[in-house]
Amino acid sequence: MIDIHKLKAFIAVVEESNISKAAVRLHIQQPPLTRLIKSLEKDLDTVLLKRLPRGVEVTEAGKALYQEAITILDHADSIPQRVRNIAQGKEGQINIGFTHSVGLHPFLPALLRQYRERFSAVAIHLEEDSSSSLVDAVINEKLDIAFLRKPAPIHADLHSFYVLDEPLIVALPSNHPLAEEQGTIRLSDLEAYEFVLYRRLGGQDLFDNILANCYQAGFSPNIVQEAPRLTSSLNLIAAGIGLSIVPASIQGFWNKQIVYRPLAADQPSIAPIYAIYRAKQKSVRIEHFVDLLKMR
Repeated sequence: MIDIHKLKAFIAVVEESNISKAAVRLHIQQPPLTRLIKSLEKDLDTVLLKRLPRGVEVTEAGKALYQEAITILDHADSIPQRVRNIAQGKEGQINIGFTHSVGLHPFLPALLRQYRERFSAVAIHLEEDSSSSLVDAVINEKLDIAFLRKPAPIHADLHSFYVLDEPLIVALPSNHPLAEEQGTIRLSDLEAYEFVLYRRLGGQDLFDNILANCYQAGFSPNIVQEAPRLTSSLNLIAAGIGLSIVPASIQGFWNKQIVYRPLAADQPSIAPIYAIYRAKQKSVRIEHFVDLLKMR
C-alpha cells in the first residue's frame, strides 16, 4: 500500500523539477525528502526520477505515477466532506416504492421535485410494484419508503403516515346510458352495469377499496374484465366493455371516449394514500424526506 505522505512528496518534486525547491514547498529539509522519494521507488521497485546536475527529470513510469497520485489525493481530499454530507443526509441514495395508482397522482412527482431541489446530490431510485411486494421490500430494507393505498400491516415493524384522501369517481364509456346524465352519480345506480377493474394482484388495496364501497352501497359489482394496470383499464372502458370506479387523478391521462362523473357526496368514496417506512430506521435522508412530506 502506497503511503499518501510519500505521494505528496513525489508530486511536489515533479512539479518543482527540483528536490531543494520541493523541500522548501513542503517545509521540510532536503535529506528527509530525498529519503521519501527513494523509499517510494523501493516500494514500487521502479526508478521514478532521473537525477540531473540541476534538478530532476521524471521517467515514463514517474509520469504515470504522477497522474495516478493526483487522482488519489484529489479523492482523499474529498472524503471528509463526503462523509460529512452523508452523515447530514446530503448525499447517498434514497429508495422509494409506490403502487401504480399512487404513481399517477400529481403529489408524488411534486414531492420528488421538492426533495431534489433541497438535496440535489442524493440519488433517487424509484420502484413500482404491488402493495404486498412493497411492504416486504421496506421490511427487508430494499426500499426506504413506499406509498400505498392503505396503512402498513399492524404486525409489521413499520410506521404509517397518512398523506391524503383521493376521491373515487366513475369512468364511463362515452356511449354509456349514464354518460348523458349531468352531475353526480349514486354508487348504487351502477349495480345494473358491467364493471372493468384494475386487477387485484397489481392493485390489491385499490381493488379491495372499490369492492368495499360497492358492498356498502348494497351490491356486488359484476366484473366482466380485469386489466393488468389502471391505465390499461381505460382502453377497455373506451372500447365499451364496461364502466369502472377510479381515482380522480386518472382523469388527466385519458379523456377520449370516456366520461368521468363524481360520486354522490352522501356516499363518500375515497382512496387514501399512506407512506410507510421502518419504525426504527436511522437514515437522515429518510428523516429529511418524511419531514418534507409532513410539510405538505
